[in-house]
Amino acid sequence: MAPRTFSVATSVQDPLTAERLVEVLQEAQLDAFSRAGGAASSAAFASASPAYWDILVPSEGFEQALGLINTELQEIERDGEANAKAAEEEAMSAENLSGENQTPES
Repeated sequence: MAPRTFSVATSVQDPLTAERLVEVLQEAQLDAFSRAGGAASSAAFASASPAYWDILVPSEGFEQALGLINTELQEIERDGEANAKAAEEEAMSAENLSGENQTPES
């Protein structure tokens, strides 16, 4: 078997997003994996660089992977916006309920 070359298709800031992207790529029959980076310092007193996760894919499937990654990242962003809106609505309804349960003072 000939050696394969992998390329970094994208980098993300959290491990759950990295895991989700890898799953999407593997479902599309691409051999993808993530690799953690950052969160370390080369000098004893220097600040640590932020953590990130590279998503690696075979070079021959790079273009396909980019399309899938972009689609999934857009879906993640839509999910985040929907979740934020739902949380805001939940907070508003909780405030309304707590206001209705209070008895007026005489």
